[in-house]
Amino acid sequence: MTGIGKRILEMSRTVAAVGMLVSITSALTLAPAIAHASGKLVLAFTGGEYEKTLRKTIFDRFTKETGIEVVFVSGSLGDRWGKAKAMTEGGQMDWDLIEVGSGDLYIPDRNALLLDVGQKCELVPKAFIEGAPGTCNRYGVLPGVGSTYLVANQEGFPNGVPSSWADFFDTKKFPGPRGLSNFGDPWRVLVGALLADGVPKDKLFPLDLDRSFHKLDQIKPEIVLWWKTGDQIQRAFREKEVVLAPMWGTRTNFLIKEGLPLKPIWNGATLNTAYWSIFKSAPNKDNAIKFLNWYFDHPDVEASSNKAQNAAPVTKQALAQFTPDEQKDLPTSEENMKGVVIPDYEWLAQHNNEITERWNSWLAQ
Repeated sequence: MTGIGKRILEMSRTVAAVGMLVSITSALTLAPAIAHASGKLVLAFTGGEYEKTLRKTIFDRFTKETGIEVVFVSGSLGDRWGKAKAMTEGGQMDWDLIEVGSGDLYIPDRNALLLDVGQKCELVPKAFIEGAPGTCNRYGVLPGVGSTYLVANQEGFPNGVPSSWADFFDTKKFPGPRGLSNFGDPWRVLVGALLADGVPKDKLFPLDLDRSFHKLDQIKPEIVLWWKTGDQIQRAFREKEVVLAPMWGTRTNFLIKEGLPLKPIWNGATLNTAYWSIFKSAPNKDNAIKFLNWYFDHPDVEASSNKAQNAAPVTKQALAQFTPDEQKDLPTSEENMKGVVIPDYEWLAQHNNEITERWNSWLAQ
């Protein structure tokens, strides 16, 4: 297991272990409030339900306390990176902060666009001091730990619900419309194909791309939706356009709250470690730095936001506000981690162009 993989595993164990300290961490100390500022902060995140949740649990309060207006710009991750690169090369960056995957931080032509916040997050010190291992990266900070897993609509499988990626590929035993993600970061689908083909989860990396694409050839005709955004896959499940597809845990949680009979499949899941990163040429860089520090100064905000997304917080102060029952459902719980795949982000970064080009070529065939 590589360095980043070990840090992710250590982080999950640390976040889970901190749950035992709930009874002795009820007294929280907040940092002094940020002085009232002005201006705005432009975020390149995914939109829709996710934006609404972040506004309600984080940004409405941030704006009220600081006077900084928050503007969201949404789009798929691949589209956001493409536009960010174009704006940087054109000398006119309009965005301040972007939400990125862990792997993005290791890709040179992507992290070159991002502000270096310091080896120990000197610009956001509490991320390093109080965060679990992996919270601080020199190109961003981690606000919480989510998940991506296969999701089944139980109404679509009256004779038994799928429980693995192998079941996803078994259309005879588990018939029904399926979807796969296509938002510019295809490695999770490649991992799923290898798991379905019998590769043990601790033997996945380096990825055997030939084997993965050969397996995907078998399921490609059955895929009715190649989804690019969270709102798109949520809508597909609501309308029963698909009954089986990988989806982010946050979006799954939104739909379960709406009453949809969805079942997460933790076997073969991955953790979502989506970092908040500041653009090196951000027009409101000071406001972006203020926001990240404000977030880690307010563990009640961290707790509220992660609870709303069924994600795990990264500080013990925030986790102390989760009940033991709430902690059992978190992605980092001991039981859920049994099925989680720990990726090799460094290998993925080194082979990003190869994977992306091959994926796009395969889709176009």
